[in-house]
Amino acid sequence: MTATSALLGLFFMSTLSMAQASHRDWGRADTNSLDDDPVESFPIPVLFGVELDSIIPDFGDPRGGGTREHEGQDMRAPQGTPIVSPTESIVLRTGTGVNAGKYVYTANPGGEVFRYMHLDYIADIERGDELDVGDFIGTVGDTGNAGPGVYHLHFEVRDEDNDPVDPYDRLDEAFSIEDKMDFLEGIFRDIRDDESYAAFLVSEFKADFMVAMTEDYDLPDDIEDALEDSDVSKRLRLLAQLEELIDMIPTILEHDIVLGNTGTEVSLLQIYLTFRSEGVARNALAGAGATGYYGPITSAAVAEWQAANNLSVTGSWDRQSRQELAK
Repeated sequence: MTATSALLGLFFMSTLSMAQASHRDWGRADTNSLDDDPVESFPIPVLFGVELDSIIPDFGDPRGGGTREHEGQDMRAPQGTPIVSPTESIVLRTGTGVNAGKYVYTANPGGEVFRYMHLDYIADIERGDELDVGDFIGTVGDTGNAGPGVYHLHFEVRDEDNDPVDPYDRLDEAFSIEDKMDFLEGIFRDIRDDESYAAFLVSEFKADFMVAMTEDYDLPDDIEDALEDSDVSKRLRLLAQLEELIDMIPTILEHDIVLGNTGTEVSLLQIYLTFRSEGVARNALAGAGATGYYGPITSAAVAEWQAANNLSVTGSWDRQSRQELAK
């Protein structure tokens, strides 16, 4: 055996040994705690800003000029948006790749593997960590071959044979507001610059936090501080004042109002019905606005409100209607 062939043999054995060690490393995570059957459906892993109807199915789309197919589902969201585990899972691997960018792979029920790619930040997790639903995975980014500024999560599901499976049909709706607020506590245990991150979340996802404040959910202190510093709290205070004013309207409507009447009382009645009733006629009234004229649209909305409250349907704002509100 020549020296060259001996060196080649040693190199081959070394490479084989490294590959086997790498494979054993991969399998070192204990996945026995996971269910044997795959999860049939699961929530969207991007915690804020992504709804099912905003996701464009792109599994199998051509990539690389038609040289390959897209093996996951992309979800667009602002840079830094938190990503959480949609199922119970075990962390298999975290790292950085040329194409994947920053990534996290997890073992999931039924022998499946979920892959999260192009992350901006990877949570403080490592191989073998057990994750519950809602545990922090990382944040949306544009690392790897995502393209500068093309912030999105590339989310893959692979079966037991490592074949890619289209995740779109199994995606459920977004997590509930209550879930989102619950998961924030774990996220803020990981994020270092809490104040800046709280300000980012409140700025980008105001609607969610307005609902959370309205329903009085427990929020991390940094989120509450960010809400106070933003215009969200001001908006909520103004909305609360508006609600109080609307509830006062019935005390002002002291007279019968019938077809053909005009004036301030008619406008107030129209506002009240728009905010405190529901139905097809109410929707028509909301579309017309508070015109101050008691015409057929307003009469129909009054009749709809009377029927909903088990009153005689007259279509006029009469004594029985005022007495019902006085209760």
